[in-house]
Amino acid sequence: MGHIDSGKTSLAKALSTNLSTASLDKSPESRMRGITLDLGFSSFQLNRELLNNAIGNDESSSWGNKIDNNQNIQITLVDCPGHASLIRTIIGGSQIIDMMFLVIDINKGIQTQTAECIVIGEITCKKGIIILNKIDQIPIENRNEKIESVSGKLRKALEKTCFKESPIVPFSANPSDNNNNNNNSDNNDDNNIAKPIGLNELYKELNKYLVVPKREEKGDLLFEFDHCFQIKGQGSVLTGTILRGTIEVNQTIQIPQLNLEKKVKSMQMFHKPIKKAIQGDRVGVCVTQLDSKLLERGLVCSNNSIPSLSSALISIEKVRFYKSEVHTKSKFHITIGHSTVIASLTYFSAIVPNSNNGSGDNNNSTFNYSNEYIYQDTLNATSPEFPVGSQFALIKFDHPILCPLNSVIIGSKLDVSTDSTGCRIAFHGTLIEGVDDKSPNSKQSLSKLKIYKTKSKQGQVERVHNQDTLIGKNLFKKDSDMTSFIGMKVVFETGETGIIESSFGKGGKTKIQLLNNVAAESIKIGSNFTLTFKRFIFDQTKSNKQ
Repeated sequence: MGHIDSGKTSLAKALSTNLSTASLDKSPESRMRGITLDLGFSSFQLNRELLNNAIGNDESSSWGNKIDNNQNIQITLVDCPGHASLIRTIIGGSQIIDMMFLVIDINKGIQTQTAECIVIGEITCKKGIIILNKIDQIPIENRNEKIESVSGKLRKALEKTCFKESPIVPFSANPSDNNNNNNNSDNNDDNNIAKPIGLNELYKELNKYLVVPKREEKGDLLFEFDHCFQIKGQGSVLTGTILRGTIEVNQTIQIPQLNLEKKVKSMQMFHKPIKKAIQGDRVGVCVTQLDSKLLERGLVCSNNSIPSLSSALISIEKVRFYKSEVHTKSKFHITIGHSTVIASLTYFSAIVPNSNNGSGDNNNSTFNYSNEYIYQDTLNATSPEFPVGSQFALIKFDHPILCPLNSVIIGSKLDVSTDSTGCRIAFHGTLIEGVDDKSPNSKQSLSKLKIYKTKSKQGQVERVHNQDTLIGKNLFKKDSDMTSFIGMKVVFETGETGIIESSFGKGGKTKIQLLNNVAAESIKIGSNFTLTFKRFIFDQTKSNKQ
């Protein structure tokens, strides 16, 4: 990932030994415009021979401590667009990654989309290597000084991110393009391209920094495809990444957006036929009798494991680089995988602000329908008062969307001008579960959400009723139903307390019993008292709680 023209595609070309049908800007439109317009996929093998050539006798190598020395590791590269207008493609592509190469033009440093890529990387992978590209454009006599200067500025810019200790590798993916400002490698003939500068150093850092992800074969299949195309005489091919479970030849798979089931005819992994693929694998899946024009991107599953939701609960965290306030009921673009839909959100938390401990009371960081949560007008930035895991949101999508549980949710303002220098990514979170906003009998119904606003009413003392009871007025209107308020506590101006015993007459008056042996005569006639209570926003009965 990185800003447009930082040299991402050139880096992919320098590293790759195996190309997919969608790689290195092969599309005619990308070639015509000279920029990356869609996700490109390629791969290379990281093996012992390659690393020995790069590392030599470097004793800092830790490869042998991580995997078997004879094992090859396939690294799949996802080449993301860099243009501001293509951010939803970048967000979609980022959700399948384990680690990020953040590509930065040494002449330009961090730019607007570089910053957004840092945000996306923090959300989705939290591990990366910084590629300081195009160092060949710096005169050799000034190069080291420039590298040190820019690296120092990068360290400063990244010090509050999870990439603060990431390796920084000086690099030139395409040094033969020295006099050409367009660093897209596809515009150059292979014979004119010199060997990349810094390739061995990059392999060394990969060797020290790479952790092979743990892959599981268990669970229902979840396959996210990003391209679909027809092969004459074969069928339609869906190319994508397995996010969960396993897929095999002859297995029946479901394409929920078309409500279809298809049998897998064949599979390939970077042009090599395979019979089985598991979580983390990049594969092409061929099925028959499917119109590829009906699909571009989407999800494949098994056992009806992807629900279509109109409302959902998520854990949520505000992106600290997003400068505007995030208000309840405001609209955002919500991205789940490759799908983006407009939605409104209601924010709430387990935090009771200004509680006795001075930093808020976190009742529970895991959502539970039996817990009560306080409504928030705005989403709070992460802080000691509002730690990660303490805030949640109810999302109401403008139209139903396929939502695998535990999906990464990213909220953005994609309608902001691409000339804007501000971060457009507002928040992120994890999908907890769907909410049935129509059926009150559902276990996850909207009416069962205990989200409350704190309300208060004020009344006045009208007269003394007996030695420990007062009559209050103006707390309720005439003919108000006071049933849910009976037994609630009121506080007088002087600090004394009482409870609402019952209604009194038909004019909205109340009978208040004083507590702690306070004599009724000690309360001044006409003085104010306050009733504070919780109003649950999804409770159709309008019941209240102290």
